[in-house]
Amino acid sequence: MTTSRFSPAEIALHWLSAILVLLIIALPYGNDLFFEQWFGGKGNVYTLHKSLGITVLFLTLLRLLVRRRDRDTELAVRLGHGLLYLLLLVMPITGLVFGSRPVNLFWLVEIGPLGFSEGVRDIAHGVHLYAQYALFVLILGHAAMALWHHYVRRDDTLRNMLPLVR
Repeated sequence: MTTSRFSPAEIALHWLSAILVLLIIALPYGNDLFFEQWFGGKGNVYTLHKSLGITVLFLTLLRLLVRRRDRDTELAVRLGHGLLYLLLLVMPITGLVFGSRPVNLFWLVEIGPLGFSEGVRDIAHGVHLYAQYALFVLILGHAAMALWHHYVRRDDTLRNMLPLVR
């Protein structure tokens, strides 16, 4: 089976999102190891974490606009991609909802805390924490399926998403 090449916009948005998501994941977990020293304190690490999260939210919305709908024919593929997109939207939204402090978007623009009750913020925090584990699993599954397509099915799915490969 051979799939058609993804558009340059789809490829660029995919890889930019992937890099940002991996950095977003690494920031809180590597905070004590080195990020705190690099960025001048824990607060700056979380400012970057939140700023990148908001960026991924907008990139995901853009990805949904440029995405070709006819590409995914198998139910498992549609479900997997649908869940990935859902989590890429849910994670930054719940992060914004549970935050009780203003977000400084890349230290340029301050977004005040959203006026939700403590109960709503607690629920959003729980969703954010559990959704991160679901996102970890889906990212690993997504990468595994790309490799499976390449090495087992021997189709062009992975090659069609790689930048600079014709």
